[in-house]
Amino acid sequence: MKYSASMPFACIVLISLMLFCPVQGNDDTTINNVANESVDLGVASHENAILTPAAGWGVMQFEAPVPGSYQLPPFGKAANGDVLDADNQAKKLADFFGDKFVIMSFIYTQCSDLNGCPLVTAVFYKIKQRLAEEDPELAEQVRLISLSFDPVYDTPEVMKFYGQGSQDMGGPEWQFLTTESDQQLHPITEGFGQYVNREYDQDGKPSYRFAHILRVFLIDKAGNKRAQYSAGFLHEESLISDLKTLLMEERGQILDSKTAK
Repeated sequence: MKYSASMPFACIVLISLMLFCPVQGNDDTTINNVANESVDLGVASHENAILTPAAGWGVMQFEAPVPGSYQLPPFGKAANGDVLDADNQAKKLADFFGDKFVIMSFIYTQCSDLNGCPLVTAVFYKIKQRLAEEDPELAEQVRLISLSFDPVYDTPEVMKFYGQGSQDMGGPEWQFLTTESDQQLHPITEGFGQYVNREYDQDGKPSYRFAHILRVFLIDKAGNKRAQYSAGFLHEESLISDLKTLLMEERGQILDSKTAK
């Protein structure tokens, strides 16, 4: 496969992972002997990275609940803070809440862990494609946010390049945000409970890699957190079902659980 010099890093990572990483089933001889080990999909750490794809890379192995047959109670306000958009415009994170349902995740563009940031980006692409094709009305009410926790490398220019081509797909709006510094970033990660820790090489020098808890947040139009997803439960089917549930709640269409069965 030939990669263009103008191809965004996100696309290169996604194409490579889809081509070379199996989605279903494991080869016991090629996955670093993890078949008999416990696998923690919660923390993306490159030193101990695994090659077992999380559920979001493939077909959902269970049926998503019927939209509107359950509730997603609020569990706190989404944190606010100073950010920069891909055009280097200073914003408040809260500027992106209030008018649409938001699916937000913290990422960094140099992440190469299979079940880390590339997984989130892949699931976001799937959501864009699915809603563009299947539910344009819902797509208009959804905003995706990828917020970098590596402000040193992930400048607005880098974030813009990372998201290159995403808006041409149609579907929900997708914002690629960063911050000016770690000092500006800290209140946001702290407010969301987002664990981030820079990794160090064998000589004790800081590397460009981060260990981090993978978290994706669903935020309603009032800025309330309504759902949180880890790597093991991140799949476009469940996210779309939750989006439809929030839309039905807004319209007063939540079903009785017995009626929905």
